Amino acid sequence: MRVISIVSGKGGVGKTTTVANLGIVLASKFKKKVIVIDCNITTPHLGLYMGIHQHPITLNNIIKDNSKVADAFYTHPSGVKVIPSSLSLKDLDGLDMLHLKSTIDKIKTEYPDTDYILLDCAPGFGREAIAGMRSSDEILYVTIPYFPVVVDIVKCVRVAEDLELRSIGLLVNMKRGGKHELTHSEIENITELPIVSSISFNHDVFKSLHNRIPISVAKPFCKVSKQIDALAAFITGENVPKDKFSDKVFGLFDKY
Repeated sequence: MRVISIVSGKGGVGKTTTVANLGIVLASKFKKKVIVIDCNITTPHLGLYMGIHQHPITLNNIIKDNSKVADAFYTHPSGVKVIPSSLSLKDLDGLDMLHLKSTIDKIKTEYPDTDYILLDCAPGFGREAIAGMRSSDEILYVTIPYFPVVVDIVKCVRVAEDLELRSIGLLVNMKRGGKHELTHSEIENITELPIVSSISFNHDVFKSLHNRIPISVAKPFCKVSKQIDALAAFITGENVPKDKFSDKVFGLFDKY
């Protein structure tokens, strides 16, 4: 079992989108048992991104120890198990994120056959973000190719080193190839991290967010989806399966 925190120095760089789509691809295409968890409790979006509109039992309830883990699971049509956080401000009352690690450990114990647990961490370096990082064993950094955002990744790296987390590498998101963007070599020199994935900017991603159907489901053969496939292949160390994935994906729409 691998517990991977997906982190960024700033919000709005596509971290949650990465978690949703990577989890879907790992489950549906690579046949892995995957749990994705929204650890961004103050501004949670993962459930919404994955089309979960009603979730009375959430991560908040598990952390407070007033609900069972199984009651907080919502199974996406791809097979991914999703644990969202509550959208209600009142559910933040009495919530101590210091208990997040023990909650993740509890999930690991109760579901030992899980291959991957992906943690959608809060952006930045506050208590909430660090609680998510501390609950993982590995870390995947997400940035966009602009200097101020890339510099914040350097701060993330220092925190991760203090927590002794293994680095998977850096994902550069929303790459347009514009002249004002940092090049891959410049980003790697600044962060001292290898770029393991580069995801192109695509307006269809924003359309998929509006429709609450992740791009890997809505358009599985577009460039961005193929890039996510490649990221999943890198993480698993496997080749992208050559099966009739289109049949499975198109069948998902009947369940939305």
